[in-house]
Amino acid sequence: MRISNSGDLPSGDSENPVLLAGPRHGVPAIIDTPEAYDKAINAFHSGTAPIAADVERAHGFRYGADPYLIQLRREDVGTFLIDPTILNDLSALTPAASTVWLLHDAEQDLPNLRQVGLEPQALFDTMMAARLVGSQRFGLAAITKEFLGLALAKEHQASDWSVRPLPTGWLRYAALDVEVLTELYRKLATRLHDSGRWEWAEAEFAHILTRPRPEPKTERWRKVPGKGALKSRRNLAILRELWLARERIAEAIDMDPNRLLRNSALIRAAAQPPRNRRTLLTIQDFRSPLAREHTDQWMRAINRGRFATEEELPSRGVPRSSAGIPEIRHWNRLDPEAFERLRSVRFAIAQIAEGLDLDPEILLEPKVQRYLCWAPLEGRRLGEEIEERLVHSGAREWQRTLCTDALIDALST
Repeated sequence: MRISNSGDLPSGDSENPVLLAGPRHGVPAIIDTPEAYDKAINAFHSGTAPIAADVERAHGFRYGADPYLIQLRREDVGTFLIDPTILNDLSALTPAASTVWLLHDAEQDLPNLRQVGLEPQALFDTMMAARLVGSQRFGLAAITKEFLGLALAKEHQASDWSVRPLPTGWLRYAALDVEVLTELYRKLATRLHDSGRWEWAEAEFAHILTRPRPEPKTERWRKVPGKGALKSRRNLAILRELWLARERIAEAIDMDPNRLLRNSALIRAAAQPPRNRRTLLTIQDFRSPLAREHTDQWMRAINRGRFATEEELPSRGVPRSSAGIPEIRHWNRLDPEAFERLRSVRFAIAQIAEGLDLDPEILLEPKVQRYLCWAPLEGRRLGEEIEERLVHSGAREWQRTLCTDALIDALST
């Protein structure tokens, strides 16, 4: 593998990629003072190129998904690394509405950009573009290798970006993530045009930009791995109270809940509820220095579950989404006919997707397929009802055009 760290982006190929060891013009200094920010505003607005953007968070370390570094780049100006824990209003950087923002997996980063006052109005998502032209691996490193012949080191992807000061090696990594986006934009846009899929991409980018933020999931404690081993509603109530207590404590101390107390410890305590502090501390995770500080809160949570009334106990029933659709693993038991409809639809979508060299879930999202199939359709107006459900569930026009006839065939039986 060849190595490049200066000048223009080197050229390589996917079989013999060039390793990008550092940004072309060196690692920029982090912007973390009002004076540096004012200079950055002037420099940033002197450019006219698209804006490449990325965000670094502290998943697995801090509570929530707040941004701890914002990376912006314009090819005719340079790269800006901004500390949003100090400069939390970046709205002065907002360019003209027609400026294209280049992001990879925009749905992950848009909430954080909006959190600091940056509101893209025009988008090119390199991950979505890669999927639309048939890429099977669509992480940033994978598509950089495929389309540019360049290798990105990703050793700091899961680092704790909340640490200060940020090491120079981490800043180098962060700068490289936006270094490649403009050239990826050029390559992928050309591929989309050449394959006749540019309008598909425009529809997807607009959908990503305008999609409302998802409603907070209810009863998230039910997603704890191992919950199925709990035998009674009382055990479930104890798990729920322990999970809620862990959330409250983790938020208060700004720590990822699983670093405070692992899920396996919650399951063990819920399955065999400790009667007192001494018994609780026989479970290893509860003896860690940090978890032990909150022993009284763990015991109160256990007792809330133990002494909950029958009306307060959670059900063991099948959780449903806000649309009233059960989890897919329960369909065959609850409604075999709906399950067969879904199997037919999945097969039809897979057939079309294969012919287009697309992932079936890009052609028609699984949640749209489920919404389409859960409730029976009326045979006499099948086509109209399928169209109504597709529109209501957010399927884009290009998806409806490609899929509707096959869906009518699949569901007419």
